[in-house]
Amino acid sequence: MKRFLTLLLSALFVLCACAAAAETAHTDEEVQAMVAQELKLSREVAFYPAAFEGDFEQFYVTFHKLSRHQYETVDGAEPGITAADYDMCVELTAKREALTQIVDDPKTTVWEIWGENMAVEDPLPTEGWEISYDTEGFRPFLNPYLIEDQSAVKGNVIIIAGGGSTHRNNVVEGYPVAEFFNANGYNAYVLQRRVNPYAAEDQWLDLGRAIRYIRHYADEKGIGNAETIITCGFSAGGMNIMSAIAKQYGSVTPDTVYPDYVCDEVDAESADMTVAIPVYGLIISGYGDPLDFSGNANLPAVFGVVGQKDPLSSIILACVPQASAVFPDFSFYLAPDAVHGVGLGTGTHNYVDAYTQIAQWPQMAINFIESRIGLQEKSIDSNAVEFAW
Repeated sequence: MKRFLTLLLSALFVLCACAAAAETAHTDEEVQAMVAQELKLSREVAFYPAAFEGDFEQFYVTFHKLSRHQYETVDGAEPGITAADYDMCVELTAKREALTQIVDDPKTTVWEIWGENMAVEDPLPTEGWEISYDTEGFRPFLNPYLIEDQSAVKGNVIIIAGGGSTHRNNVVEGYPVAEFFNANGYNAYVLQRRVNPYAAEDQWLDLGRAIRYIRHYADEKGIGNAETIITCGFSAGGMNIMSAIAKQYGSVTPDTVYPDYVCDEVDAESADMTVAIPVYGLIISGYGDPLDFSGNANLPAVFGVVGQKDPLSSIILACVPQASAVFPDFSFYLAPDAVHGVGLGTGTHNYVDAYTQIAQWPQMAINFIESRIGLQEKSIDSNAVEFAW
């Protein structure tokens, strides 16, 4: 009898557990709807870090993973939202709700760079938004990180996070990079560039416009040293820099891409850069159409960076001799330890590792910039040894 009762109780326990599981189970369709709603809410937070207090970084890590999982493999899981993403969606909701909004409207913390007339294809893309990093109708903008004393600003750094044409890796390659340059005496701006389903050309058009925007509104916004514009881009962001140098420089305006676009007073400003820093993005050829810089008579000083273990390193290293021949002032750092997508190299909890050697590049970049804009002297060894064979 005792054995029978034990078996009966075990069976009842299993039935109750199965019933509970059935009650909490979610279908793919239900979770897809949940995720779509949560991402819509989270986008009103993720791109406005100055508007919130709390653990913004870890909120963004979860937001970034869930966003990317719509169309990419994340943590080994195949692309596409399924019932298995339920827990991550619940986690993202909790992290978002744990943040404290400290301004009335988050959009007041950013600068939208295009006027009513944005350089874009006509008609606007209407398909692909259901798996986009952004909400339909997204318009690019800058997150400004301004130093307190604009009379002492060393220069203005525009940061372009990577992510191909699908997303912006702000949590690693955007916000912390802006904080680094800002702490070193520079105004910094994270460019929230357009990604899919917008056209690939729109990305470097956004960069050119951002440069012009800072110059045009320097007096109105009290921006110091607006003639000194530095660009720092990662992966696709670095490629955007290279494309802008080749295609959207000086007085070359967006109507060269979209003939129906009517240029405004912002477009009358120069889109030239003082210094360019493509981090694992120094690509001139071997990846898409080769770039031609021959039309640009005011090429910036260029400092390129890549990790030896980066899958793009072979393409980038093949471009180093080309860059050396094209740019009168060119320097390059090959770090022996890092893979792709590491940003400052200092790591991001729950997302990317830290790397010792490539973590040196930010200070190297500061030295490169400041020796080019007259804040540091270039030392010359007057007793240099000649080649010995």
